[in-house]
Parts: sequence; structure tokens; C-alpha cells
Amino acid sequence: MAVEMRKLSVDHLSKGMFVSRLDRPWIETPFPLQGFFIRELSEIDTLRRYCREVYIDVARSAGVAMGDSGSVRPLSAASKPKAGNYPTLVAMPDEVASGAMIFEQFTSTVSQVFDQMKQGHYQALSATQDVASGIVDSVIRNPDAMVWLARMRDKDGYSYAHAIRGSIWAIVFGRYLGLSKATLDGLALAVLLMDVGKTRLPTELLRKPRLTAEEREAMKTHVNYSLEILGQSPWVNPAMLTVVAQHHERFDGSGYPRGLAGNAIAPLAKIAGIVDTYDAMTSPRQHSQALTSVEAVSRLYELRNQTFQARLVDEFIQAIGVYPTGTLVRLSSEQVGIVMEQNQQRRLRPKILLLLDRQKQRLSSPAILDLSSITHDDRGEPLKIAGSLLAGSFDLYPEQWQLNAAAA
Repeated sequence: MAVEMRKLSVDHLSKGMFVSRLDRPWIETPFPLQGFFIRELSEIDTLRRYCREVYIDVARSAGVAMGDSGSVRPLSAASKPKAGNYPTLVAMPDEVASGAMIFEQFTSTVSQVFDQMKQGHYQALSATQDVASGIVDSVIRNPDAMVWLARMRDKDGYSYAHAIRGSIWAIVFGRYLGLSKATLDGLALAVLLMDVGKTRLPTELLRKPRLTAEEREAMKTHVNYSLEILGQSPWVNPAMLTVVAQHHERFDGSGYPRGLAGNAIAPLAKIAGIVDTYDAMTSPRQHSQALTSVEAVSRLYELRNQTFQARLVDEFIQAIGVYPTGTLVRLSSEQVGIVMEQNQQRRLRPKILLLLDRQKQRLSSPAILDLSSITHDDRGEPLKIAGSLLAGSFDLYPEQWQLNAAAA
């Protein structure tokens, strides 16, 4: 069913209207990415500083006069928010508790498989099927739990830790888009294994901080190696091989190995390219400093309609939020915590696991702060996330608190 949206001048807005789109990118404004109801006249004044016109969801603004007639256009089903396609079935702490064993089995299996592949035992790949499907089931039940568990930083095993996180990001993104369980299973495996060809490259090449032009060309051969390895497995279907073949292709044709552009790149391969890049941006390596989640999202936004398709970048940001689960954040109150659970209606106001007080001293007992209901701090000042921090800031790492969060 089409969604009716009406374009209005900011001067014709009133309380009760639901703002679903702006005339400029959401990321350039302080407003929640998923839209919002106008509850106070001051919000219209704030909108006026950023926009001239906005789009109003007519159905969600029922009973409110639209003012100027503006223009009406239907929003296709493909453009509607997809988050409702998979309802959250299990509370985040409960899924963390039950999903921890699934995650441990997943990481253990992937670690063993990668080690065996380095020795040329590619038949071991089949062991990843069942464990990957278990991860998909967990993400379908609650996407926050597995993202929380995946924020582990394995400095000694970047190759498979990166593959694991990329696979989970892909499932979370695909879940948001409403992909079927079977498609999610295939996407998860494809992203998990799309770089297996690197097991045939010299370790020295993989660890070099800077590559020569000749070495960069050698690195690109991992795509063909991956296709050769996975193509020998009867359980790897053509759609998965397409993801592997195209995950380094780019929307503007600047990628490799074939220089495909635009719609010549398969949709699932576009998803794989975005999640692969995002995780690389936010994960520290021997020769590069990680970006904060906000920096990475901003960088992806700059790459819209260049490296990546604009609509998919927008959808990815909506899917994971500006502050993904497991992100270390500083609040306007100067307290520090970790994003524990997303708020699907207001993505800028998630649940926070508070760890440090205003003086940056550790709390004796971490507390859960739900920003969707707590809007002011103990001094009566508006409370919000002021920014994201790198893992390790104030000697805090997400993995220290995984089980604590489940207990909370």
C-alpha cells in the first residue's frame, strides 16, 4: 500500500504533524533519522534553521490540517521503512544470554575453518552453514543482541573477526530490508566467506601497512581465488558467488575486478560492499586508526552515489543507527556509557549502559539509562548523546560488559 506524503513549507507546519522527509540529508541535521512528530512549536523553529520544505506523512498526521496544498505523491512500498517486517521477538538481555553460546560456537567454528583453509583444506567450509544459520535466527529474534556480541575486537585474528562482524552487519541490514530467511542465510555465508581467497596470498602481503601499485594488483586477485575455492562447494549457490564476485565493485565503476557500475552490480553485492567498508572503517588494524561510528557514518554518507548507491547508504544508516549497539558514547551530562539497545522509533535515543560518572569515575554498579523516557539529567538539563568514542577510550572496551549487560 502506498504512503501518501505531502510537501509543505516549514512555515505551514503545526503540532501533531509527522515529518517523514527533509529537503536535505538527515545526517546533516539534529533530527532523528526515522522521522518524528512535531510536539512543540520550538521544534518548528529548529526545523526552520535547517530546511525550507519538509514531507509530511498524511496518515500519521491524521486530524491535523495540512495548510498549504503543496504536492502529494505516493511513496512506493520499496521506499517504505522496512524495520517492521521482522518484529522483535525476544528482549535484548535475554537474547544476549541465549545468543552468547551461539556466537561462541560461530566464532570457534569460523576460526577453525580459516585455520584449515590456510592449510588448503577447503572442504572444511561446509561447517559454516549451520552456525551461520543460527546467527541469522538470533538476529531475526533481536538484532541488537548479536551486534552487541560482535563488537569484540580480536587483534590477533582480524581476518576472521572482520568476516564475522561483516556477516552480522549484513544480516542486520538484510533483516531491516525485509529479506527472506533463506536470502539472509545465503547473504550471511557469502559475506562471511567472500575473502577466503586471501588464504592463498602471502601473509607478508596481507600484513603490509602500505602496498605498491604492483602489490595492490596482487591483493585484488583474492576475488578470483575466493570464487575458485567456493565454486567447488555444491552448497554455494549462484547468488552467493555473485556477492563474492562483486563485493569490491563500486557504484561509480571505480571498483574491481570488472569495473561494474550502477545496476550492473547485484543488490546483495552492494549490501556486502557497504558492510565490508563500514566494518573496516570502525575496526582498528595494525596500520590504521579506527573511526568512531559517527565518523564512519558521515564518511559513508559522503560516498553516496559515488562509491555506494545513495538509497542503500541511507537504508544502512537507518538499519544500524548513528550509534550502533555496542558503541561507546559520551552524554551531554559528561557521563560515559555503551549503547545497549536501539530504539526503533527514535534512533538517536537508545538504551545506554552507564559506566562512568560526570568525573569519568567508574560507577560501582553500571546502570541502564533509557533515553527514550529519560530526557533530562539530574540537573534538569536536556539529556542526549553528545558523541561517540573509540573503543578503549577511558580504558573501556565493549567486550568487558557483554555478560554484565545480559545480567542487567
